[in-house]
Amino acid sequence: MSLFSVRQKLFSNQALDAVGSLAARLPQLASPSFHVMGLRIAGAGIALAAQVFASRVMGAEEFGRYALVLVYLLLLGHFGTFGTAQLLCRLLADYLERGEQGRARGLLIFALAFTAAVSSIVIAAAAALIYSPLSPLEPGYVVLASLALAGIPLLALQDFLEAIARGLDRPNLGIGPAYLLRHLIIIIGLSALAALGLGADANTVMALTVLGLILSVAIQFALLKVHLRAALGDARPIYSIHQWTKTALPIASIDVAEVLFANADILILGFFAPPEAVALYFAASRIAQILAYVPYGVTAVTAQKYAKLAATNELEKLQSLIRRSALLSTTVSAAGAVLLLLAGGLLLNLFGSDYGQAHYLVPVLCSGIVIACLLGPGEDVLTMLGKERLCSLAFLLALVVNMGVAVSLVPLLGPLGAALGLVAGLTVRGILLAWFAQSQLGLVLPVFGQIRPRGGEL
Repeated sequence: MSLFSVRQKLFSNQALDAVGSLAARLPQLASPSFHVMGLRIAGAGIALAAQVFASRVMGAEEFGRYALVLVYLLLLGHFGTFGTAQLLCRLLADYLERGEQGRARGLLIFALAFTAAVSSIVIAAAAALIYSPLSPLEPGYVVLASLALAGIPLLALQDFLEAIARGLDRPNLGIGPAYLLRHLIIIIGLSALAALGLGADANTVMALTVLGLILSVAIQFALLKVHLRAALGDARPIYSIHQWTKTALPIASIDVAEVLFANADILILGFFAPPEAVALYFAASRIAQILAYVPYGVTAVTAQKYAKLAATNELEKLQSLIRRSALLSTTVSAAGAVLLLLAGGLLLNLFGSDYGQAHYLVPVLCSGIVIACLLGPGEDVLTMLGKERLCSLAFLLALVVNMGVAVSLVPLLGPLGAALGLVAGLTVRGILLAWFAQSQLGLVLPVFGQIRPRGGEL
């Protein structure tokens, strides 16, 4: 069946029948997605509790310093896999399903070596900047940044293990330790210090963050080892280094842009505002970030399935899965946004009495995530279906918009300018991804589905 005839059939169905069919099949997707969302939201709750505890113990200034350096840790750590995490999600399941255990083993070795090499380069470059006599870093940040260096390879390794879990279609094994234990260690550590009558500063909390990474990575590895051994057997590794490298490089730019999307607002705000303002904005962004776990939960279940359906030319099922994914993400995120709008002020006050003044930021930040869900799972579709270069282009263009708006508005509007920059970037990114998916693949991504597809082949 041609892609054109598939599209004709999809658009010729009665809207009511389509909605009814979609609603009937939605629970099949929702059940595993809700498991992943549940883990991520539980992790977000623990993370929020850890950050509230830390802000109470440290005060706004120290919490702002910790938040700013943590953002750099997240940026550099997630960069460490350099596109190989998405490569594993895309290819590992495919190789195993086709019985190519040797190629799967080779891919794992390649991805691990690549991750280790990139992480080492990142650490070396960051250390040179921190300890250089010409370093722009304030003296008070040197110890804090040095502690964060230890977390870079750990965070990269955690992303590597999570990608393996998704490739094995066992996302819970990769997500659980990473998002539950990691922040729980901060709570336990700070509680122990409080019981001993000791205080804590940004350095203390960063050390606990690194300890949480060490323990969660160890547990992730232990949980996945058995399943990985069963999946690979004794197959000898087979390598396709040129092909994997060629595919991973554009995905790496997507990974960097994605992390920057999540953190550029805080980085830019850090250049213009004092640590206390960064602390207020960071608290508001962490509350809104709970919504980001909704599309992530759906992605963890569906991304690898897009590649499988495209490989077997099951185009109707692919379009149906995309629509169900977009509908589920949008519905849950919109409901969550309403709840956070009502509870945002209360949650912010948990951080401290001064944090409630940032309540107006929560609905703005939430709106960006809901818009992204409304425009559909563009990153997953393009990356899993071999259009990673177009995905990279969309991310980079939208990132320019994000940072340009933020740099222009932060000096005028302060934290609100940073939030508006993020929303602008997410909106442009979603529109570009949806357009590329239609023009190149003939797939409709947005929930409303009003942009008529034309041309393009899968």
